[in-house]
Amino acid sequence: MSNNEQQATTTPAQKPLSFIAPIKQPVAQHYKELKQILTHVDGKALDQIGTVHFGRFMFLERDTTSTDEVYTKFALFTAYDGDFKEYVQDFVDVVSEVFDALLEHLVDGESLIPVKKNAQAFADFVDAHNEKVEVWYSAYPTLSVVQILTNAKN
Repeated sequence: MSNNEQQATTTPAQKPLSFIAPIKQPVAQHYKELKQILTHVDGKALDQIGTVHFGRFMFLERDTTSTDEVYTKFALFTAYDGDFKEYVQDFVDVVSEVFDALLEHLVDGESLIPVKKNAQAFADFVDAHNEKVEVWYSAYPTLSVVQILTNAKN
């Protein structure tokens, strides 16, 4: 059973994605380039997907050998509705250029570029780096993004 399949049973409406991947060598250079890419990420594109509750990009594991602020791992954490493969395909369809840019700086990521032509391999890569969530809590475990947005309008 994959990490994603284990997580899928956590809650009926929402599922966690905890993608963590190592940054390529030389880490300092690729870390700086990843930070620059993230300054251009527009969250409005995620509204088009319609199943993302929240998402955040982060850097983990500070490189203690560097005198500069440098991290060795790149992370994307989201909560989403629906099927994992459909969710990843939505990212491919809507924001593939962002992932093409990011993957260039992750270990084993370049072979997936362009993700539009490598959607299954990209989904496998995301699943392989999707860390198991030990405890999952939601204040609204049975509500989808669509239901929450509808309720907010009323």
